[in-house]
Amino acid sequence: MRHLTPATILFALALAAPSVMADTPDYCPDVEGPTKVYAVGSSTMGSVLGPMLKRMFKAQGVKMNRWGKASSGLARPDFHDWPKLMPGLMRKHKPYIVVISMGSNDFQSIWHRKKWIGFGEDRWDEIYAERVDRMLKAAGGDNSHRLVVWEGPYAFKGNKARKRAPVVNRIMKERVAAYVKGGGKAVFIDAFEATTDAKGRPLDRAKLSGKKVDIRGGDGIHLTVDAVRALLAEPILEAVRPCLHPDEAVAAQADSDDDGGDKTEPDPPAERHEGKPDKGQGS
Repeated sequence: MRHLTPATILFALALAAPSVMADTPDYCPDVEGPTKVYAVGSSTMGSVLGPMLKRMFKAQGVKMNRWGKASSGLARPDFHDWPKLMPGLMRKHKPYIVVISMGSNDFQSIWHRKKWIGFGEDRWDEIYAERVDRMLKAAGGDNSHRLVVWEGPYAFKGNKARKRAPVVNRIMKERVAAYVKGGGKAVFIDAFEATTDAKGRPLDRAKLSGKKVDIRGGDGIHLTVDAVRALLAEPILEAVRPCLHPDEAVAAQADSDDDGGDKTEPDPPAERHEGKPDKGQGS
């Protein structure tokens, strides 16, 4: 298995110009006062990854709030429109760092202007890229003052996921790179690469903390808690850590345990897992 953390850092540093301070990446936001993080995503953000990140950031003295919406992504604005909601969320929470984790629900037709665009059509790629761009612009702010940490989908078994996950991951990665080239502050975490072998096949076992262990739950799709920590959460924290003030790890905020700014929503009855059947195509 390829180790994610160095790849993540190298990708980020390749995108960012050399910083004035050698130990502070150029993608770090200018922070006045305590650093605040806001995270959005699908069921993983609402269940395992979100609470885990919140605890990890609390240990660094950083307050994090989140919204995990099960079955959500960028393909179905008729179900949940993240690009439309993001500007309001940024005004409400005023974060300096925004974490986005989604993509596993987007292996399907895309809903656009009251009609379906099939996965595999050129127009699908164009529309999806436009939505990633809208998310980046809204999360980063008009003057790109916020850092956006975007984590793509992790790999899992299934014919649809095998064919479509690389497409979604590629578009996300390319658009993050374009956003940075245009002056934005962003880091892409390649969770897909971290959960596949050299041939692009989903891993069932991987080396975590020096030991090779199972990384899938009983359904063979979702990652175990240890795998989420090592492959999804820790790379996000490692990307953000150089941007934190030295004193934040010492003086943890008293209200960082308050879930008042968090939102998590259960799966709708007909949509029980990520990677659900295409809508509008009868499957």
